Amino acid sequence: MEISSTQNERIKFVKKLYRRRYRDESGFYLAEGLRLVEDLYKTSSICELYYTKRLAASERGRQLLAQIQAEQNTKVYLCTEKVFAEICDTDTDQGVLAVVKKPNPVTNWNSQLKQGVIVVVDRIRDPGNLGTIIRTALAAGVDGLWLVSGTVDPFNPKAVRGSMGAVGRIALGTMTARECLEHCRVFELKMVAAALNNAVRYYDADLSEPCALIIGNEANGVQPYLIKHSDERVFIPLANEVESLNAAAAAAILIYDVARQRQLI
Repeated sequence: MEISSTQNERIKFVKKLYRRRYRDESGFYLAEGLRLVEDLYKTSSICELYYTKRLAASERGRQLLAQIQAEQNTKVYLCTEKVFAEICDTDTDQGVLAVVKKPNPVTNWNSQLKQGVIVVVDRIRDPGNLGTIIRTALAAGVDGLWLVSGTVDPFNPKAVRGSMGAVGRIALGTMTARECLEHCRVFELKMVAAALNNAVRYYDADLSEPCALIIGNEANGVQPYLIKHSDERVFIPLANEVESLNAAAAAAILIYDVARQRQLI
């Protein structure tokens, strides 16, 4: 049966998931788009699927729909175009949106630290930047990310899209700056902060030992507390009077140099 009313209880439920408080309370988040839903299907975390007839118009869409409909624990809802437009966050939707179960937060980092590399995200505010950093960290083979208090929700719809599903496939933890420092000391991780003052060029730094790479806020960089306690500070040289790089671009350069020196990939 096709959902044709925006007052439908399932539609109201989906719309609530655009609010962080409700995502935190319910334990669910939203994923929109064919490629993203395909990636998350592999994690067996999709609980509900909402779609329009446009999805079934392509072979790829029909295949995804058939796979998900075969899952007994996944509920599937066909929507009219008008109703679907009410639950989408993009201007040009692809006619598919999933409600996804959030992964359990990591509490035992001792068993998670297999490669000896953590990315610390310090108060990144742009969800697109955070999503890209999460995807880069997964691609580079790091153990996980510590999100310092004040960082945007990784399950924000824009962050989820930016991560292309990586948010559901890599270990995440949220903590204060002080807890981050304590974790680094307990797990003997070298704290490497991206900074401009009293810093060395990143390719001159020794990043070959177990470390926590700290990426700072777009406007203000890494907070003073973490700078003060860092073991090393690194910067990315810039030419042609370019003032700075996008936070996600800078993070990618530094993450991959750590991966290179640690021989993660």
